[in-house]
Amino acid sequence: MNIPMVSTRLTIVGGGPRAIGVLERLVANAAHPAQGPLHVDIVDPHMPGAGRIWRADESPLLLMNSRAADVSIYPDDTVDCEGPIHAGPSLAEWAEGIRLGTIEAPTAGTERLAEIEALQATDFPSRRVQALYLEWFFGQVLSRLPRALTVTVHRTTATAVHRAPDGTWGVELEDREPLRADLLLLAAGHTDSRPDATRHQLAAFARRHGGTYLAPSQASDAQLELVAPGQDVVVRGMGLAFIDLMALLTEGRGGEFVPEPLPGEPGRLAYRPSGREPRLWVGSRRGVPYHSKVRDEGEPTGIGALEHVTPENLRAREDADGLLDFRADVVPLIAAEIHRWVPDAPAPEPGEEPLAWLDDPLGWLHGDAHPRVTRDAVVRHIEQDLLSRTRGEVTSARTLFQLLLRLHGALVDQLPAARLRGGAAGGYPRWWHSLFSFVDSGPPPHRLHQLLALERAGVVHLLGPRVRVRADESTGLFTARGAAGVSVSAGALVDAFLPEPSLVESTNPLLRELVTGGDAAVGRESIASPGTLEVDDRHRVIAPDGTAQERLWAVGPWTSELPIGAFARPRTNAPCHRRNDALARDLLAASLTPGADGSVHAQPVTSGVRAARLPRLGVLGPGKIGSALTRTALRRGVEVSVTGRAPAAALAVRLPGAHPVGLEALAASSDVVAITVPLHVALALDPAAFQDVVVIDATNPWGEADAAAVAAARAAIGEGGDLLSTSELLAARLPGAQVVKTLNHIGYHDVEDHGREDGDPRRRAIAVAADDPRAAESVGRLLHRIGYEPVAVGTLAEGRELEPGAGLFSGWSTRDELRARREQLVRVA
Repeated sequence: MNIPMVSTRLTIVGGGPRAIGVLERLVANAAHPAQGPLHVDIVDPHMPGAGRIWRADESPLLLMNSRAADVSIYPDDTVDCEGPIHAGPSLAEWAEGIRLGTIEAPTAGTERLAEIEALQATDFPSRRVQALYLEWFFGQVLSRLPRALTVTVHRTTATAVHRAPDGTWGVELEDREPLRADLLLLAAGHTDSRPDATRHQLAAFARRHGGTYLAPSQASDAQLELVAPGQDVVVRGMGLAFIDLMALLTEGRGGEFVPEPLPGEPGRLAYRPSGREPRLWVGSRRGVPYHSKVRDEGEPTGIGALEHVTPENLRAREDADGLLDFRADVVPLIAAEIHRWVPDAPAPEPGEEPLAWLDDPLGWLHGDAHPRVTRDAVVRHIEQDLLSRTRGEVTSARTLFQLLLRLHGALVDQLPAARLRGGAAGGYPRWWHSLFSFVDSGPPPHRLHQLLALERAGVVHLLGPRVRVRADESTGLFTARGAAGVSVSAGALVDAFLPEPSLVESTNPLLRELVTGGDAAVGRESIASPGTLEVDDRHRVIAPDGTAQERLWAVGPWTSELPIGAFARPRTNAPCHRRNDALARDLLAASLTPGADGSVHAQPVTSGVRAARLPRLGVLGPGKIGSALTRTALRRGVEVSVTGRAPAAALAVRLPGAHPVGLEALAASSDVVAITVPLHVALALDPAAFQDVVVIDATNPWGEADAAAVAAARAAIGEGGDLLSTSELLAARLPGAQVVKTLNHIGYHDVEDHGREDGDPRRRAIAVAADDPRAAESVGRLLHRIGYEPVAVGTLAEGRELEPGAGLFSGWSTRDELRARREQLVRVA
């Protein structure tokens, strides 16, 4: 095949929402006639668009903390940027389009489709629905690629970067040949951190004494199976991570919330325990959960232009070096702005920090108060919060909510970390982002009603503010004590918050070596925001010598930029869209300029064939079952090549992240090829295209065309009766292939819904019939990877039991159940 040449190659490490938001801006801006050819390599082992954090296969109990109408990955005409705007639907509008049939659903799974079809603008959607929206968005971006821009997705992990002598970048990959890039954007998103010394000690203590310690993690990754029913558990943290864990340990274990309204409390709930819940003893620095989301949060409140946090006032407070102290210079301006627009906001007490009333609402609670005093204080705070934010006019709460959003956007623009002195002690950006999140990034209101119901049911106990935990060697228990004297000892400790960004302690080797690679280090740690990579206001990485790297950029929570979301409320001139556009235009401008050695580097675009990484799946026929299988495999980290009648561009849009290839390249790019076309089409395939290939036969004989093809196949091999199974007939048609019969006895609408993690006692079994044990083993590894339990049921001849109407064709079975059904069939025979 002809391999096109490109003048410039950009590698983006990371394929989550922020990275794809930059790609969307690249696509929009690259449509300019003057733009030269640019190829983009996206490197991410996770599903492109959604990335690692947003997962289509996680629990539906994990909710977003924004309403569907308030979420959009698309920029709109309010965004102040130079690039053209290609508007698109918000999450709510996308769901409505799917209901109306104007947008193709990105899933065949009935559970997920039901969620989408029920989703209304004011609902708080599940995170897995958001993942589907982000996957779909990536496909839409691919659909608009101009002639000058091409994209390849590499489903692997980038492990290191280094600067070549000619000024290009080498990107080392986990399991294949490295990439060479003229331009490099690091957008790895949220990553885990290795346990620090304190957490190592807590984990070691738990192991010594037979206890449990769960370190900070994403809720989907937490090993909650280690928390026993009825066990006392100390929980540190009351933010969004706690809300997620609370849901998984209660509703997720079979408990039920039911309405129990009272006069003046229409949202009140009661909790009916399942008996499988632990007892949660919960506290944090503030001792209260994040504030509830505000009802009608986008309704106008009359806020005008900022009067105190202005460029002029900030410049007036700079020192001789042009630097600001965040606490001394900026926080008073923020406080003044709040009191300008929220007149009933409390004034600080004499000698108190200007925002202490907002940051520490239970600061007054201290000493050896009775546990009931602490409990009542926390409950009263939550009840008042719900009242002020969800009922009545809620004007002040909505004004404060909108004002902090406005202030956050202003600080993004006006306070790069390089403009601050004082380092971490200044509290920026971490303290400010924590305060902003506490006020504006809270849970749906019903989650706080659930928390109150759990407290009344005795499942949750409240420790109050300023909780301290120690490991008591004399008892072998964790002891937690709040500032007001409430204390408990328990055998389990859960740190219910996300890992803090830390380059040095990141589990990502690439991020660690950016600043610790000695002479090979390409960046430096930020003084203003320790643990993060220093970048300038254009996202260029600051080299160890203090200069900006001209062809290396970085974005994300582990950089020194003030954290911003990858998506935002529509029509708010969101910082993420403004920054993505400016960055995309910088990347495109750099792609038109020579490299460090004075030349541009022509490099070939790869054909989509990858170095070995098992399993690699090929799908012939991306119809209903083929598309469901492709999406499921992609979400489980499998590389997938697809061959179908639709043009390659259309396949890339429908199945973003898959590699569209021709039939002749399908076998070469795959370890296993799934044939998901109708049986009569399969029986007419060219045998030469499947030499030495493991083939999954997922077909079933349906209708007259299949019946005629089966009859013709039997006649061709001289078999007049029906002695051979349809898979044996296919094997006879493809003598150079190793045919495995499987996946024909699960509905296409179930493929995306029914997969479960290894070890789940209700993991669905999928029968596998094959004449070649090694081929069966390869297919078994693939099935295991995508969430199913492979069960060998014999040869292709015995695979007759998997055909429609036969004994193993219908029904959900676990491994043991399927084996029992198979043994029963053998006994009957």
